[in-house]
Amino acid sequence: MNLRGRLTLIGVAIVLLAGATLARLDDDPAPETLPAVGAAPPAMPAAAPDALLRRLPPGARGASVGSFVDEEEGRVVERVPVPRDAVERLPVPRDAVERLPAPHAEPNPAFYRVQYSVDPELSLAVERILRRGRVALGHVLLLDIESGRLLAYESTDPSQFPATHAYPMASIMKVVTAAGLLRLRPEAASERCRFVGSPYRLTRARLETPRVGQTATLERALATSNNQCFARIAVHELGADAVADEARRVGLLRAPGPGHDPGSLEDTADDLDLGRLGSGLDGSWVTPLGALRLAAALARGELVEPRWVDAIESAEGAPLRLPEPAIPAQVWPPDVTERLREMLVQTTRSGTARRAFRDRRGRPLLGPVRVAGKTGSLSGREPKGRYEWFVGVAPAEDPTLAIATLVVNGDLWWRSSSQIAADVLRDVFCEDGRCSAATGDALLDRAGRVAPFAAPAEQLGAAERDTPQDRAG
Repeated sequence: MNLRGRLTLIGVAIVLLAGATLARLDDDPAPETLPAVGAAPPAMPAAAPDALLRRLPPGARGASVGSFVDEEEGRVVERVPVPRDAVERLPVPRDAVERLPAPHAEPNPAFYRVQYSVDPELSLAVERILRRGRVALGHVLLLDIESGRLLAYESTDPSQFPATHAYPMASIMKVVTAAGLLRLRPEAASERCRFVGSPYRLTRARLETPRVGQTATLERALATSNNQCFARIAVHELGADAVADEARRVGLLRAPGPGHDPGSLEDTADDLDLGRLGSGLDGSWVTPLGALRLAAALARGELVEPRWVDAIESAEGAPLRLPEPAIPAQVWPPDVTERLREMLVQTTRSGTARRAFRDRRGRPLLGPVRVAGKTGSLSGREPKGRYEWFVGVAPAEDPTLAIATLVVNGDLWWRSSSQIAADVLRDVFCEDGRCSAATGDALLDRAGRVAPFAAPAEQLGAAERDTPQDRAG
């Protein structure tokens, strides 16, 4: 066969082989893992409107006819009317959000569904404690430190005493000052403080160490809220810049959550101003949520970002995207947090909160469960009264729960903020007269085990459910 014939046969063979290969490719199904050319990526859920993220749980803003405890889900769920024209109208006027449509409104109105992190059973218990203590103006907040979820956010009068406003910090500012000393001047933390007269009275002369007088360790000064000792720490050991920096480190000068005021510090003109600031006598403000975040930092030295919305669904039942939880920032080293907690245990054992955390026979109210906490008390004007704080964590050895309580008492009052906090923590950690850390762990497990919107939408009906306020009665 000549050359032309051989080339012709080779060409025919190539064509036949190519055809067979194409036939095999046509017979084989396309791999399922490979996307089709030009296929669109999966659609991301729409972001939840900011106005919904800023909405507080029902207990923190008063009764709302659109809020109720859903028995199937075991959660506080709220139906928020969707604006008729468009989602972009949010934030909408308060009345349009707070009220469900009247009976004569158009049928089958569309709603967002907002599911909160607050635990209904715990929230009702807190509400009963506040009512039993005849607290007219008060807030109680409980935080799961590990997840950052608010488990209770109860307010007695959100219109006159809003939970989102900043109030005088009083002596809980001493936690910030003590942390600054332990972090920046640990050698000075072992020195004893000498003071004269009442430890609570501060004058310009008492900014200097007296030659004679009573003495107190840093632990004792913190437990008994000694203003003279902490004023000198601020003036002679830290200085104005370091005090402000410590407050900034623990997030006091920024908003602790959507819709909340940031905390603030007043500028200091002289040493007396600085002493009053460092001891909590004047010059510092924080929201209850900001105070709770400060308390949570006592667990691991981390700045936890509180959150109270677990899930939001659109009117069509599609989940809306929530902001990603922020990674907690490390603000205090472990040795500082451990030392702070040990010192603050003395507040509830032998300090300013000792009576609140003991029963009538003088026994620890929570048995073996130790609480590390700090009290604060200062007169305020908006609203007028005596502002009383308690912030803390429990169990002190390995905290899982943070608490912040703020009560404004008048001339006549029945329960202090520390007593309210002690009653709430007893409800968390005690059952049938026995208290243990395991009981608190069981509550955290119950509060976090239900998936968002476990119940179908058709099970919801505001007219068929009662509000948390009604159920508490």
